Amino acid sequence: MTGTERFVGELARQNKAFWVGRDARLDPQAPPETLLSQIRYRMRQGVYNELRSVELIAAWIPWVPEREIRDLLPRQLEDEQRHYQLLRRRLKELGEDSDAYEALPEWQALFDWLVACRHRPTVEKLAMFQFAGETQSCEGFETLIRLARDLDPETAELYRTQILPDEYRHAAIGRQALLLLADTPERQAQAREACREMNLKVFGAYQAHRSRADRGV
Repeated sequence: MTGTERFVGELARQNKAFWVGRDARLDPQAPPETLLSQIRYRMRQGVYNELRSVELIAAWIPWVPEREIRDLLPRQLEDEQRHYQLLRRRLKELGEDSDAYEALPEWQALFDWLVACRHRPTVEKLAMFQFAGETQSCEGFETLIRLARDLDPETAELYRTQILPDEYRHAAIGRQALLLLADTPERQAQAREACREMNLKVFGAYQAHRSRADRGV
């Protein structure tokens, strides 16, 4: 195992440790009707997230000079657009108007910040979104699938078969980028700080998300 591989493995463990007890989007102990309401709110939020992910990846592509990484991003952009359409369609089937959803300021600010990060080094950008953000999304989707399986089997299956496999691939792009680029102490420090920034910003958005979901907004 190389020093870069050890670093990436340790950074993954640090990210995972950060999220222990901090994913506030769903409450597994809530009554079924409350949990289902939280899942529906998360789906509405998901429509917004997927659409903004298309925007930020499109903004980043011209600013990723490393060909090995840049060539992977158009596929991710297509995946995010497809996820947007899938979730939007599923909400319509459930009688909800996802287009009427207004994202919280915290989520808008998070994606505005990510889009503006296009000028930062590739090792930082992909540490933030693909390595830290998408890996945490995978874990969150696994939880959602488990909790939704009995409450809304069709939605759980949509996430399991159509969304989660793509998220695994997106997280792998982040790992590939760090294995390629985080090969010096300086770049490793950049990647570590970028993950810390991302985790803290996402956690703040999750807290606001949960508060609004609990109010049934």
